[in-house]
Amino acid sequence: MRSTTQKGNAFRDAVAQLLRTAGFRAETEIQIGYKNADVAGIWSRDEMAGEQRYAFEAKDYEGTLPLGQCTKFAHDYANLVAEDEIDHAWLISKGAISPEGRKAAQSRRGLQAMTFAELQRRLLLLDPYLKDLIGAHDASRLADYYIPPETPQGEDLEAHVRAWIQAADAPPLFVLGPYGKGKSTFANYLAATFAREAISDPTARAPILVRLGEIADEQSLEGLLGKVLASQHRVQGYHFETFRELNRVGRFLIIYDGFDEMKHGLTPAKFQQVLTELMKLDEGDARILVLGRDTAFHDEAEFRAVIDGMVVTGAGRSVPALDRRPYRHVDIRGFTPEEARRFVERYLPIRIEREGRSPDPAWIAGRVAELVSGQYDELLKRPVHAQMLCEIAVHPDQLRPNMSVYELFDTFVHYLLHREVGKRGRDSDFPIEVRRRFNASLAWWLWERGGASTTTLSDIPQALCDDAVRDIRHGLTRDEMRRELIQGCLVQKGATTIYFHRSLQEFLAAEHLIETDLLMRSTPPMGWLQAVTSALTPEVIEFIVAGIDVSPGRRHRAVDWIGSLGTAVAYRVPFAGFDLFIQLARVTVADLGALPSAPWLIWLAFFQRSGAKDFTHRGRNTFAVLADFLIAARSASRELQAAVLYAVVRTLFHPVERNGLAAAPVFAAMIPVARLREAVSQAQVKKSERQIINYDEDFLLWALLRSWSVTTDDQDRQVLVVDLLQLHQDVLGISPNGFAPDEDPGQTSISIPVQSLYRALAAQRPAVSERDIEALRPFFNDAAVRAAFAPIQIEHRQAPQIIEGAPINKRKSKPILGLR
Repeated sequence: MRSTTQKGNAFRDAVAQLLRTAGFRAETEIQIGYKNADVAGIWSRDEMAGEQRYAFEAKDYEGTLPLGQCTKFAHDYANLVAEDEIDHAWLISKGAISPEGRKAAQSRRGLQAMTFAELQRRLLLLDPYLKDLIGAHDASRLADYYIPPETPQGEDLEAHVRAWIQAADAPPLFVLGPYGKGKSTFANYLAATFAREAISDPTARAPILVRLGEIADEQSLEGLLGKVLASQHRVQGYHFETFRELNRVGRFLIIYDGFDEMKHGLTPAKFQQVLTELMKLDEGDARILVLGRDTAFHDEAEFRAVIDGMVVTGAGRSVPALDRRPYRHVDIRGFTPEEARRFVERYLPIRIEREGRSPDPAWIAGRVAELVSGQYDELLKRPVHAQMLCEIAVHPDQLRPNMSVYELFDTFVHYLLHREVGKRGRDSDFPIEVRRRFNASLAWWLWERGGASTTTLSDIPQALCDDAVRDIRHGLTRDEMRRELIQGCLVQKGATTIYFHRSLQEFLAAEHLIETDLLMRSTPPMGWLQAVTSALTPEVIEFIVAGIDVSPGRRHRAVDWIGSLGTAVAYRVPFAGFDLFIQLARVTVADLGALPSAPWLIWLAFFQRSGAKDFTHRGRNTFAVLADFLIAARSASRELQAAVLYAVVRTLFHPVERNGLAAAPVFAAMIPVARLREAVSQAQVKKSERQIINYDEDFLLWALLRSWSVTTDDQDRQVLVVDLLQLHQDVLGISPNGFAPDEDPGQTSISIPVQSLYRALAAQRPAVSERDIEALRPFFNDAAVRAAFAPIQIEHRQAPQIIEGAPINKRKSKPILGLR
């Protein structure tokens, strides 16, 4: 246990350290005149007042500071101020100061008394920022219709968060849920509630609300906080090191809202890097609350990597990360039917008032009864949908029973634009169709910029405006036309910025992709697939798939999109984006044939038939589908054979239990039985001749021979070892098309018992005869037979240029053979 002196010195040092981070040149135990000051500091950041000299007396009292200590402070330091030894003297108490004590300590000029918590608040003047949070909350009237969210277990979410804050050494807490479940509303409510508490109680944690979607382009922690506190709210006294020290001692509740919006467009590794930057504030007594969509995680492995802090070793084992601790997470549940009713009852009258109409209680009661009659239950589960329904329900003719989510957004956007067109000053030459096109193209333009939802007015490209009005005649100049379109945009507008609500932006981005045929009308033919898939999210995909189902014409266009994969070229397509085509193929019931005619169509057919979304999935028929493709590809072009092998390799990069035995039918299907049987026979008869396997004539066998080797395992069984990296390299030599690479392939080779290959050949339909299997055995049993096989690639090289005047020796050009 520390002595009283040691505890006093520790408190003194804590005061000095805090002052240093705020910009003071502070030193401890400094003699000033006849008094030894606990801390002396120089403040030189006030250009008006010039350099100011401070003395600080630190009192480590847990309870209320005694009056005698306050009186003694005034006696000791008043003369030092009067004699110009110092400009200011502050008494800092760890515990409370009574009104009498505060009055005594501050009885002379230049003297101040405050608690340590009050000093912290004084060094970073957050009160105006906190009042901004409260003002925005009050202006929204959120308190009038707010429904407290709960976890799926029925626990009040605010109570859960408060219990987490009070817990010792609490790790960051993630609040997760699909879009529209009320996460941002909860963040705004929580920030305003804690802001009120912090203003009335200087010792309470002050909330710092960081909306990541509005500043997604800023990926350094210092820059992120600088934008929020220094640029947006101009907090007096803000300095990053001061903020960091105050956070470390537990002065703040950091609220990161919309982490999925910052993740958009980032690889898992880059996202981890950005998250690590944000979590630099996880130190000391900090509390960090993070809200976002659960769809931000591509799969369970990514979820565990981010939330649980697990990493995968080279052997495929999951182990805790060494440089961070696991985080906690809690899910947010949507509305129950009773909560939906309460929300509608509270929000609908407010919405009618905003329309400038007097609420009619009888009409409102009838409208509420209609909304909660059961026809809209699926929509009302999500708060954002419930709010949209109320917006639409203000007008009697806008509701339709059993609306889908897509129809809800479609109607909501149409209603908002109709309202914009009817406003005074809007140009009637710009109809709803033009304004909707502009909104959709602007939403997509922002979306392509890493999923940003905010931009400055000056940054909006003029080309978006020009394209939106391409079909109409108007009398405005380009500047006037630009202003007209932006003023009627479905965004929240500041003096120089605009901001899209996330789910509305996703719907409009999907609309843009539908209307541009997945960018094929506006992007060079070779680049559309990469551009589209790199930007898609599950929510945008959901809107596109629902959008093509509204009319036969759109369904036909979706079929054409799938067909366009036949000529598409793309190099690192993300699986999450390619899921669009998997879903479109399911909705349109696309028939791709036994072996589709292009690489992207082959991979689409593989996902369609195996039920997978990427190559990590193992369905009951995964290897059977691959084997069928290989058999169908035996007489196909080299490009199609390579596409099938690509799917094989990428699938086998991910190990599973008994993988070698399960994959035996796949490699059995690679074997061209008749061709190999004949070559084995020739190798046995003509032992001095090489059996040439030409790259151009039989790519499957050529690739097989280059990647296979036969050895024995620890049980003295013959096994076939397949070098997956070699096979992958040979496949990529045919075509650069493909998906984003794995972060770390789980396995680079695979061993298959030779006997399992024989059994797989006998099990094929039609079955390979025992006689043919016997004819193949020498290939696996006799190293000399295998050595006779030579996989080659013929390269046609241009003859060297003949120099004028040199003797001409006419010879026929011959292909040059080279081993690859």
